[in-house]
Amino acid sequence: MLETPYFLLDLQKLEKNLHGMQNAFKAAWPNFFIGYSFKTNNLPWLVSWMKKQGVWAEVVSTPEYELAKYVGFAEDRIIFNGPNKGFEAMGSVLKAGGIVNLDSFQEIEFIRKHVGELGKVKVGLRINFDLEKTCPGETIPGKEPGRFGFNIENGDFERAVRELRDIPGVVISGIHGHHSTKTKSLNIFKNVATKVCECSKFCTQLEYLDMGGCIFGDKPGAPSFGEYAKTIVDVMKSFDIDSSVNLIMEPGAALVASPFSYVCKVLGTKDIKGVRLVFTDGSVKQIAPQMNPVKFMSTFTASKENRIDRQVVSGYSCIENDRFLELNGERELSVGDIIELKNTGAYSMVLSPLFIEYYPNVYVKDGEEIIVARKKWETSEFIQKSNLCK
Repeated sequence: MLETPYFLLDLQKLEKNLHGMQNAFKAAWPNFFIGYSFKTNNLPWLVSWMKKQGVWAEVVSTPEYELAKYVGFAEDRIIFNGPNKGFEAMGSVLKAGGIVNLDSFQEIEFIRKHVGELGKVKVGLRINFDLEKTCPGETIPGKEPGRFGFNIENGDFERAVRELRDIPGVVISGIHGHHSTKTKSLNIFKNVATKVCECSKFCTQLEYLDMGGCIFGDKPGAPSFGEYAKTIVDVMKSFDIDSSVNLIMEPGAALVASPFSYVCKVLGTKDIKGVRLVFTDGSVKQIAPQMNPVKFMSTFTASKENRIDRQVVSGYSCIENDRFLELNGERELSVGDIIELKNTGAYSMVLSPLFIEYYPNVYVKDGEEIIVARKKWETSEFIQKSNLCK
């Protein structure tokens, strides 16, 4: 019996997602590779598994970069994005020949000041443009400006190109187009791919086009990997992009959301105002840390046959709205029954706070074998590097 609460990774589902994406995109564009998004789920077991599958690491901070190196990624197989890379780490990846997609003029200035020690380097540029204008209602910023990359409309992108071309030994080798969206639609990727291809003419030596992530995985009714690949590649072909150019995707949730589930156990029940309140050793803080309203797919084992009109399942915390599942007309839950919440592999683990309880166990299901990927934290882990008042 596994100790609840815990996260459970179904390795066969993960393999299916990864290989499905690789096969679909390579069929459309052979020079394709994946940079796995560490920020989506940085579980060390998981990122080391990704390394063994031959994918690259996509990181956005010095700690993520150090984790990538720790689990064995070579620096020339790291993609570095984001506004807070850390200059020392960024310089190391540049010198090693990895991919660095610049995000600000401050990063360009760093390269200018350290060009002597960096030597000849290749860089990419992340683009920022008004995607909401062509895809109304689909973007997360909406009418507000996006935060990341060099804006095209205000001239920052072309200014960045000019400044980089003035630095000896710097080659612009790629364009990065990641945009966060509500819909993850094919229309989004048609427009992103179009802008990426338009901007590729400014590269001094085009080697890659990076479309970022934010695509669906195996969600029923959503676009398939093959449909995303066709949409993007059709745009690339319309711009006569050379077949030697690498196409990069940076998936996170598309790969790891569905293979993970969260399992907890019923500790007790109460009846108040005609509602059955069910208390568990799990918490919404470990699966939806921002406590946004989320409807979880779930399964449960109920030891009793009778049915209850309404059961509200809640967590261990002392927050009143730590409620994560409502059951209507289902079998009665009682002490010891098990509840499994599906699709909890994206962001839930990395955003989980050390609030009241510490990090739970993480297990990997490989066929009939269960592997411990991470033991639950106890007080000894929580107090590491801490000093006590004397």
